[in-house]
Amino acid sequence: MGNWRTDQAVGSFMDDFHEWMDSPEGQQSIEAHDMVFDALKDADVDPKRRKIVWGDGQRLSIKQTAKRVHAQHPDMPLDQIESHVVGWLESCAPAHYSDRQMEELDRLIQPWLDDYERASQVRKK
Repeated sequence: MGNWRTDQAVGSFMDDFHEWMDSPEGQQSIEAHDMVFDALKDADVDPKRRKIVWGDGQRLSIKQTAKRVHAQHPDMPLDQIESHVVGWLESCAPAHYSDRQMEELDRLIQPWLDDYERASQVRKK
């Protein structure tokens, strides 16, 4: 049985989240997510070299990948696209991977994303 404070906080969060989803910013983020995941549907990842491998063989960094998607959708903010590229990397494991391959992918991708996030923080300062 839940605590009334916890239940209230979760309810408030969900209400705020649904309100955001219905806002223009939320709709734009959903659109950017769908664009990125669609653009990367045939892509793979080389976590050792920290590259996203596109279906055409191009091997690009997170930033280069975001710029490639942005070039096709210049009306979408680049930072939003980049954020969803990171989200794609967090969930990009192919369904056919074994548990061992999944662990290896997680082990390699997390430091990549941590380094990327640190570099992003420095660029924002």
